[in-house]
Amino acid sequence: MGLLGDSKVKALLAGLVLSLVVLVGIAALGLLAALSALGNPGAANTPLLLVVLNAAAPYIVALLLDGLVAGLLFVALTIAAARRVSIPRDDRLAGLVRRAERLHPKANSLGLSKRVEPTSEDRMDELKRRYVAGEIGETEFERRMKRLMDGSDDDRARRERKRAEREFER
Repeated sequence: MGLLGDSKVKALLAGLVLSLVVLVGIAALGLLAALSALGNPGAANTPLLLVVLNAAAPYIVALLLDGLVAGLLFVALTIAAARRVSIPRDDRLAGLVRRAERLHPKANSLGLSKRVEPTSEDRMDELKRRYVAGEIGETEFERRMKRLMDGSDDDRARRERKRAEREFER
């Protein structure tokens, strides 16, 4: 299911679009009020800036409030969309995330390295894809599949990740 299939994301997006339309409407009305105040004969002896600000003041306040609402809706929409996005699972990406978690303790609290680490099923699916694509032969496929099923591939993958991390740090 895509992002727009989620009712929360749809509601936030609709609210953001509506808020932006209202924002444009308020700005247009405020500009119209400021321009019409210039033609007011009662403001002949008043400084021009004061006349424009006096006429546009309620619209400026409404513009700021609606801008705040639009900003909050945008942040909520971004968070909701980010929570529903699928994160690719890859050994290289997991290594980079683990390195970032070591360097920045607050990043460790997110637990991203566990989310991007490929599972055994992911590794099997990748192995099947490579076999079907003809990148590896049948004997290599069977050997690697047996290693994955025995769990010994996890040890090998861990050693490869550590080696890759050491190379990356150099």
